[in-house]
Amino acid sequence: MKKKTNYFFEQFVVLSQFCNRAIDALIEGMKPVKDIDVEALKNSVHTIEHASDEQKREIEERLGKEFMTPIDREDIFLLLDAIDDLTDAIDDVSYKMYVHNQTRVPEDGHDMLELARGGVYSVSELLSHLQEVTKKEVIYPLIEKAQYFEEEADHLYEAKVHDIYLKGLDRTPDGVIIETFYSSFEYITDKCRDIAKEVSIIMYKNL
Repeated sequence: MKKKTNYFFEQFVVLSQFCNRAIDALIEGMKPVKDIDVEALKNSVHTIEHASDEQKREIEERLGKEFMTPIDREDIFLLLDAIDDLTDAIDDVSYKMYVHNQTRVPEDGHDMLELARGGVYSVSELLSHLQEVTKKEVIYPLIEKAQYFEEEADHLYEAKVHDIYLKGLDRTPDGVIIETFYSSFEYITDKCRDIAKEVSIIMYKNL
């Protein structure tokens, strides 16, 4: 008989799926060859982020009443906040694109989009195995996978920003847009790394 998954482990997966939906909505909304509908993009991503916030509040209410938890109560709170930070980071990109009326993805920018998506999905995969947190051989490779996308995004961000300054575009509107774009998506992968770090702490505390 399959072992029943604990409620909190289940909910980590649910919240990670909100992250997946948000990054997919963001990237799909940025695909048009012509101008992006930035208002529709903002509304689409924010609806997902808001639903994730509602789910997180329900989990926290349950956590406050629960007598026994599968891992330390503090660790659950910290991990919930780390996942929330990731969803907020994705939402913030669509918000900035709207207020700045950024209707185009910079040339070659789709590489960064896919690194961000890879990071978010790797976190979701990691959280889906959290019930195996005492098995380092299972958890650690998934932590490394999430870290890989963050490192690759860092390298790409550095290269693109260096190129902006090399070409003297740093004080131009286009240069500012490009740097903001790459910085925003690199920040998403930073939030993925932070979740992986929280899981790493939980793993070592429970070995």
